[in-house]
Amino acid sequence: MFTARMLPAALTAMTALTALPAHMQAQASAPAWLYVWARSADSTRPRSFLLTLDLRAGSPTAGQVVKVLPAGPGKSPHHTEHQLEADGMLFANDFDEGRTYRFDLSTPGDPRLAGSFTTAGPYKDPHSFVRLANGDRLATYQKKVDGTEPGGLAELTVDGTPRRFASAAPSSGDSTQLVPYSLDVLESMDRVVSTSTSMTELIGVNVQVWRLSDLKLLHTLSIPMASEHASHQAQAAQMDSTGHNKGHHLLPGEPRTLADGRTVMFGTFSCGLYRLTGIDREPKVEYVYSFPGLWCAVPVVVGKYWVWTIPGMQAVVSLDVSNPSAPREVSRLVLGPGIEPHWLAKDESGTRLVVNSGGHNGDAKLFLLRIDPATGVLSKDPALPVMDLAAVNVPGVGQVRAVPHGSVFAR
Repeated sequence: MFTARMLPAALTAMTALTALPAHMQAQASAPAWLYVWARSADSTRPRSFLLTLDLRAGSPTAGQVVKVLPAGPGKSPHHTEHQLEADGMLFANDFDEGRTYRFDLSTPGDPRLAGSFTTAGPYKDPHSFVRLANGDRLATYQKKVDGTEPGGLAELTVDGTPRRFASAAPSSGDSTQLVPYSLDVLESMDRVVSTSTSMTELIGVNVQVWRLSDLKLLHTLSIPMASEHASHQAQAAQMDSTGHNKGHHLLPGEPRTLADGRTVMFGTFSCGLYRLTGIDREPKVEYVYSFPGLWCAVPVVVGKYWVWTIPGMQAVVSLDVSNPSAPREVSRLVLGPGIEPHWLAKDESGTRLVVNSGGHNGDAKLFLLRIDPATGVLSKDPALPVMDLAAVNVPGVGQVRAVPHGSVFAR
């Protein structure tokens, strides 16, 4: 228990830490654990489970799975929250099951399953979650419980109970392609930005702006096609079997607020990068950059850098977005042939990253990376560059090949 008598010593320790050079501060605050939401690659033994990996420097089990916590039938373990929040609870979604599991990670290295939830009022198929200042989570739900679209947003208490919810259907216009995918919250502006991409069909070409205080849908914006210029033509995304170029505006993914606190950027699964401005007035969507290929997925923002997974290049790429209208690539780390980077998360110091290899082919690898917050330069972690989950012993199942998806660091 922390008492007032301990306060002077604690303040002295904090002052000493902040007086250290940046690289030493990052080392002192290095994450001790990595929690990984995964499934069995063996369809005859389906199971979802949370893995605990030891990242403690000098530990005899460093880089190893030290606990396996079974959860559910393992249909499609998918997104977790993107970071572990102060309450120690982690929401981890199995999308095909339509269920989200709640893990209590308040005891370091020893998680426990705290329950699960499914629907929120008239909505089903939860996907993404962002923690609010009051401790609740704001979630996207893809569909109504009758299977029709659109879904909506729901505010959930820490046990998954819906506190309020609202439809993604605009007051006018076609709403059948509005399938809430992911979101970011700008509490200081009383706004929420959500993207619309279906998990079951190749549909989605909108971004929406909501008022946070009452979940009123304010704007539904179509994402413009990429501008016609030489680099775009060279990087054209092919979205169908006939080779027809559908452009980079389809299937928006993860929105992230930049360092200015007012600009939101989001990438598309067709590998376009867009910025959203005027969020509290008249929002505007602008195409700013693109990469070749498809399925560019989860980004993180580290200071002025947008870091993104680019499967077509087998790489993680860092872009300087200090001028959001003109991103500039500063670093590219190629992970190797056959690697399809997908999920990306950062630790609280903003110097360490974890990335999985897509999961489309049952790949069981996790990569630990470093990023220099001053330059945006990416590198492989010198101590634990790759962690192989090809042989994990799951209680009640036996040894399986674990396919990782959502992952978060913890102290």
